[in-house]
Amino acid sequence: MEGGETPEIGGAVKVEKVDFSYPSRPDVKVVCNCNSLDGEHLLLQVARNLNLIAQKGQAIALVGASGCGKSTIIQLLERFYEPDSGKLKLDSYNLEQLCRTHLRNNIALVGQEPVLFRGSIIENVALGLEGVTVADVQAACRQANAANFVEAFPQGYETDVGEKGGNLSGGQKQRIAIARALIRKPKVILLDEATSALDTESEKIVQKALNEASHGRTSITIAHRLSTVRDVDRIYYIENGAVVEYGTHAELIEADGKYAMLVKAQQLARAN
Repeated sequence: MEGGETPEIGGAVKVEKVDFSYPSRPDVKVVCNCNSLDGEHLLLQVARNLNLIAQKGQAIALVGASGCGKSTIIQLLERFYEPDSGKLKLDSYNLEQLCRTHLRNNIALVGQEPVLFRGSIIENVALGLEGVTVADVQAACRQANAANFVEAFPQGYETDVGEKGGNLSGGQKQRIAIARALIRKPKVILLDEATSALDTESEKIVQKALNEASHGRTSITIAHRLSTVRDVDRIYYIENGAVVEYGTHAELIEADGKYAMLVKAQQLARAN
């Protein structure tokens, strides 16, 4: 039987002085020392008296150039990997203290490529949970902005999504993934480029669902499209393994630094 504590979780997240190296790449070091992230280096330096902290109910975002490896922090928070040293905390608990299943029910992940399997929508949403009712699935789908398209299918919630969700569109698959996250009633939601693979129209629909899903929860968003994170409480701009700028969208635009340059570049690309 899986060990670990199963306390009531509030939703505050903190990373403290974490060293990490991938098991398959021991020569690649990831260091968390308080406030920045990168696939090659996860450097959270206290030089600016910064911590990577998301208070209960707060929304933060991690942005930067493609390929900088920001997803490393997601993998550590979900305990796909264990840090070599340092602490990752959920409220006052070190993550290694917690039952892994309990942790993942409280920290839900929605990634870029939803993992669906052949089976009904009910089975895909309730994956891994016991005692889930059809009403629970319906409620989660409503929260995920999925109920309308699900209920339009002739078989409704019994519809087979197909191998890897092949019977659904990209936006539909992503909303089923959001419903799967929400049915666990998580206190923290991790969004790892969750709309980057979608077309513009699907992105708008899914982003609305993500905004609603994040309401009242702590959220940590990794985003390439900066338009999806402009309203978060704090944005961290990462370059070469260090946080080089941080603040709200308005503060960073006013600072006219690297974040502002990236925003302008994306606006120009859309205009063309």
